Amino acid sequence: MSERLKYQGRLAEAEQAERRLKMRMDGLVRSLRDLLDPTEDVARLDADQIADQAMQLAAAAGDLRARTAEIAKIRDVLGRA
Repeated sequence: MSERLKYQGRLAEAEQAERRLKMRMDGLVRSLRDLLDPTEDVARLDADQIADQAMQLAAAAGDLRARTAEIAKIRDVLGRA
């Protein structure tokens, strides 16, 4: 296998992982919007679930930044920056 093919495969895998992360983050944002209903009494909000999902979103955002940097590096190696 050539080096170029190896990096193209890594790029495809990284881009797929990036898409999965973005979909997960989109789902978390939608869920948080639903949980943070502005018409609901604040005492009735599920603070534990909100905090858990917010932490998941923050972790996914960090993973996305790392994945985006990895993709940029692979594209640079492939000369497709």
